Amino acid sequence: MAAVSKYFTAKNSSIAGGVLLALCILKQRRRGGNTKGSSELVLSNEDKAAKKDRAAVDYVFFLRISKILRIMVPRWFCKETGYLLFIAAMLVTRTYCDVWMIQNGTMIESGVISRDRNLLFLLCFVTVHFQFALVNNLLKLGLNELKLKFRERLTKHLYDEYLKGYTYYKMGNLDNRIANADQLLTQDVEKFCNSVVDLYSNLSKPLLDIGLYIFKLTSSIGAQGPSSMMAYLLISGLFLTRLRKPIGKMTVIEQRYEGEYRYVNSRLITNSEEIAFYNGNMREKQTIHSTFKKLVDHLHKFIFFRFSMGFVDSMVAKYMATVVGYLVVSRPFLNLSDPRHMNSTQAELMEDYYQSGRMLLSLAQALGRIVLAGRDMTRLSGFTMRITELRKVLKELNSGKYERTMVSHQNKESLGVERVTLVPGSGQIINVDHIIKFEHTPLATPNGDVLIKDLTFEVRSGTNVLVCGPNGCGKSSLFRVLGELWPLFGGQLTKPERGKLFYVPQRPYMPIGTLRDQVIYPDTYEEQKRKGISDQVLKEYLGNVQLGHILDREGTWDTVQDWMDVLSGGEKQRMAMARLFYHKPQFAILDECTSAVSVDVEDFIYSHCRTVGISLFTVSHRKSLWKHHEYYLHMDGRGNYDFKPITEETIEFGS
Repeated sequence: MAAVSKYFTAKNSSIAGGVLLALCILKQRRRGGNTKGSSELVLSNEDKAAKKDRAAVDYVFFLRISKILRIMVPRWFCKETGYLLFIAAMLVTRTYCDVWMIQNGTMIESGVISRDRNLLFLLCFVTVHFQFALVNNLLKLGLNELKLKFRERLTKHLYDEYLKGYTYYKMGNLDNRIANADQLLTQDVEKFCNSVVDLYSNLSKPLLDIGLYIFKLTSSIGAQGPSSMMAYLLISGLFLTRLRKPIGKMTVIEQRYEGEYRYVNSRLITNSEEIAFYNGNMREKQTIHSTFKKLVDHLHKFIFFRFSMGFVDSMVAKYMATVVGYLVVSRPFLNLSDPRHMNSTQAELMEDYYQSGRMLLSLAQALGRIVLAGRDMTRLSGFTMRITELRKVLKELNSGKYERTMVSHQNKESLGVERVTLVPGSGQIINVDHIIKFEHTPLATPNGDVLIKDLTFEVRSGTNVLVCGPNGCGKSSLFRVLGELWPLFGGQLTKPERGKLFYVPQRPYMPIGTLRDQVIYPDTYEEQKRKGISDQVLKEYLGNVQLGHILDREGTWDTVQDWMDVLSGGEKQRMAMARLFYHKPQFAILDECTSAVSVDVEDFIYSHCRTVGISLFTVSHRKSLWKHHEYYLHMDGRGNYDFKPITEETIEFGS
């Protein structure tokens, strides 16, 4: 019987603070899940700096997790609430099964020892264990479903923010507060959701046990015993919580190192061809080993710290709690003046002591699990801090704010690159069809490096512009501002809406999907049908760029391949031009996008763009392209530029 009780109580590795978490859930549900008008933590700049890297179980932690709970449990009546109630019901049922085992365990064992052939006790024994098996597996089902639901809610919310507009680009290119977004969106979200569900389930059972056993023990041995155990819980909990403070920070560092290790491995896969040409395997091996060593060294420290804390936890929360429990329960029975010695037989005293001891031992184990819970709760605070930081960065990026840790600009200043203080988003963008107009707009990088102080020119539909200049002069920066990837630091930019500009890079992106998807990206097949464009028209687009053989080779538009590897460099560039013909934007930015295409095919592509009414901004060093443009924009890399019409003399000079 002791083994049975020990088994079910040992299953609960608790996380401290579950009561506060439950209160947070109820409190946020009463607010209706509305984030507007909710109380915010107001901190001074000094406090914010001090709290930023802090991961501890305190008020800030509960404020953070309560905000995330609004996302995972959005309203009273939802599937998540149903699973929470279902898990609570299973935990209550299992507690009553434990109490039944304690109260009736003596009678069952007595029946076996006295060779009582009455099968009633055996039948009861089998029945309750059948219930144990059913309840435990139903509980596991509810827990796993709740973890999945929480992860689904939180993941969808974060990706809605991450893929809103160009936020995913800004996080990696404008803001460097989040170094490994993939790590946070996948592994950290999963670990956070699992920890939250464990917090709810593992603490509900011990708290229910404590309440029930205190009630029964108070009526059996008086209030002094349970009071002593609760005092021990308070003292030991405060002591262990103090010792566990480093766990939260160590968890954050562990996840950061894990993200860095994943990043260097993904770089090796992404750039494998370039590295192979350079014979850079030994250098990459050194980089990976160095990153992995940082992770391993930290994990060694973490393991040793957990070992030390595990030893102290076991002594204080498990074994000492059991000793205190035995001392408390034995006092009434050792006191011969206690009324129970006069009114009970030796057998009744034995049965009373056995039941009280078992209950107090279960109470001690429940208290021990709550005391030990701070270890996992502190680890949860680390994941909570990382998820909160991700949500904060996403919110600020979506509102146009970003932060970037600046590096030394000594080299840039020595090269004559001017750097001034600029306000991101201070410029004005006006959406007007068939015109691109820069009016006194500074061309600057997000770091504040000014490439051109005052950029002013106008281009209307039907006019092609050739953009030229040395590397680093600002050609790509111009297009990033034009595509609204970079903020506007002043002046006024008049341009069509985002969907009416199209960018074709030198290395086109081939999405995962069918051959049709390569032409219509980012449209879906349903959007293609809504536009009224048939597969026959798509075939004509492929024929225009001399890729009709690919459809003949694959046989169908629905063929799925790894198109980044299947298509050659020139085929990918021509596929991107077929994609341009499909979308028919007002303006297209061609960034060396025909460098791997023959001159005759290139001439046809540029002529066809003019035929269908697509105006071009072209970056290219090919002299043959001058004849397809009316103006050129030349940047010298020193802050000066020329925007002039292309004449026969210009073409001859360029030739």
